[in-house]
Amino acid sequence: MMKRAEIVELNKPLRIVEVDIPATPKKGAIVKIAYSGVCHSDLHQWDDCIDLGNTTIGLSDAVGYKLPLIPGHEISGTVQSIGEEADATAGLKVGDRVAVYPWIGCSKCGVCTHGKSECCKERQLTVIGVGASSGGHSTHVAVSEVQFVVKLPESIPLDLGCMLPCSGLTTYNAVTSVLDTVEKATLYHGKASVLIIGAGGLGLWSLRLAQALFPPTTEIIVADISAEKLKVAKERGCHDTVFWDRSLSAADLHKATISKGNKGGFDAIMDFVNSQVTAERAFRCLKPYGLHVMVGLFGGAATFPLPMLTLGARQIKGVYVGSLQQFNELINLVSKNKLEPPPLNYFKLNDITKAFTLLKEGKINGRGLIKHDDKASL
Repeated sequence: MMKRAEIVELNKPLRIVEVDIPATPKKGAIVKIAYSGVCHSDLHQWDDCIDLGNTTIGLSDAVGYKLPLIPGHEISGTVQSIGEEADATAGLKVGDRVAVYPWIGCSKCGVCTHGKSECCKERQLTVIGVGASSGGHSTHVAVSEVQFVVKLPESIPLDLGCMLPCSGLTTYNAVTSVLDTVEKATLYHGKASVLIIGAGGLGLWSLRLAQALFPPTTEIIVADISAEKLKVAKERGCHDTVFWDRSLSAADLHKATISKGNKGGFDAIMDFVNSQVTAERAFRCLKPYGLHVMVGLFGGAATFPLPMLTLGARQIKGVYVGSLQQFNELINLVSKNKLEPPPLNYFKLNDITKAFTLLKEGKINGRGLIKHDDKASL
């Protein structure tokens, strides 16, 4: 038998139930879960709402969505069983320490066969823990194919490993997306300035990855509405911070932010909030030829002066998780550089509603994890 947390009613306490462990997929595996990460995507399922500005959408609009839902897509643990038709070249064996890549597609379309399953139009039926497919806020999970069960080096503990498939992967995608812009700005001007918006779990991940990948002269600034979270970012080595005090005017906040940049603004901006306020402020702080990467799903709609995109050759790019190849690159980078994760906050499965609530209220500094076994090794 296994335990799992279920969303049975929107914004109501999750239900903890015992059910049979699923049969091992013929080409896949069953993973006994040690840790699962608490993510804002879990909250979008709990709320069934994403703000689009003039309207909203819900995950319930997707095919295959129905209650109860089993959320959880950041997963690490050990292999419990492997299907009889599993690809032996994956080199997987029972007992291996692993992280699960949850962004699984149909495995048949062009994007899937070219390694971009996270972009599959059928993914709402197959992504683990987001929509129709049972997720990782449970003691066991079935993974359809062993290629999505990735072994972790001994240098990566399981609690860190569980964050890599989403928060780690998304920020790795964001950081590598702006890397070329940062390197060119360094070449042209001697150094680049980068603004990270949001000092939560993703913002702190991006800070660590940026420190590992950007030229050493890069000045990394972090902005947030929480002075406490900015203190953590400063302790973790960012060049400077900007406190977006809500009592100040938009003009004063713009002035305070742009003054931290290099010669009148920022060469690259990564927005891990992505609200109307943060998006519009970020665009105003972006230098000509700069790149503004949007990552967060806070929601809303933003307005930009369109001629400034053209006249300044500015770019805006959306980032959504990352590919299986990028996931493997990230694991190697974290292992090689021994990258430190954001501060970790542990919860038991029975306390998952508390974890969701604290995240929704912005009261988790760093990242929240569900620890499924008190005896789980790190």
